Amino acid sequence: MRHGTHVCAFYETDEDLLDLVGQFFAAGARRGDLCMWVAPDGINSDLLAQCGVELHSAVDTYAKGETFQSGPMAALWEEKLSEALDRDHAGLCASGHTCWLEQRDWQAFMEYENDLNNIIEGKPISLLCTYPLSACKAGDIFEVVRAHEVALAKQHKRWSVIESHLTDDSDAALDAASRVASLSPRERQVLSLVAEGGTTKGIAYGLGLSVRTIEVHRERAIRRLGVRTMVEAIRLLTLASPSIPLVDVTRHGSGAARGG
Repeated sequence: MRHGTHVCAFYETDEDLLDLVGQFFAAGARRGDLCMWVAPDGINSDLLAQCGVELHSAVDTYAKGETFQSGPMAALWEEKLSEALDRDHAGLCASGHTCWLEQRDWQAFMEYENDLNNIIEGKPISLLCTYPLSACKAGDIFEVVRAHEVALAKQHKRWSVIESHLTDDSDAALDAASRVASLSPRERQVLSLVAEGGTTKGIAYGLGLSVRTIEVHRERAIRRLGVRTMVEAIRLLTLASPSIPLVDVTRHGSGAARGG
């Protein structure tokens, strides 16, 4: 995660979120950055605070007025970068959260996300924007992915790149990535095992589940992907296949932060 990188990530559980931001800030700390998390209310961020991460409320930071305004947020990142450099840090490593985001602010926020790529270009800032998957539709995921240089999602217990070069005009690949990212971890796992040639009975035995449960996951995956057959589903999975496994989930963020 070099300076100038604008990253988004889709997650499902608080544990996944803490794991992800913990490792993100550990990388920033090793680089000598000031680390700052604009976090959702109610999440247990005590350990990150103890590791020196500066904490702010996402609701209070983003949703100050009746509608979202990009100007104050862009100014905040500039202000914090200046503060970091004045305190002899190498730069700013910051993460924001979208728990406050409502549909009325969606378009303005997407414009802001796109503008951030130019705002941080050539500056010692790295930004991670986190989106709860439960609040995203496939179309929303598509927009978010296109607004960032790097997009992450968890697959097979690893954080993986689902699209690393958004200057690529492959709309089909981006659309496939957004659809696959909408699947639950179990649905992605079952679909991947089918793509590898596994039978329903063999997959059920290997995962310790019933045949009927595997069939349900297959049916749901097909329905969520918006296709009619398993062949079409596997084609989408292949098109959206993550290219770079990044970090194993067993490396917990809190431990990584302490190590940084």
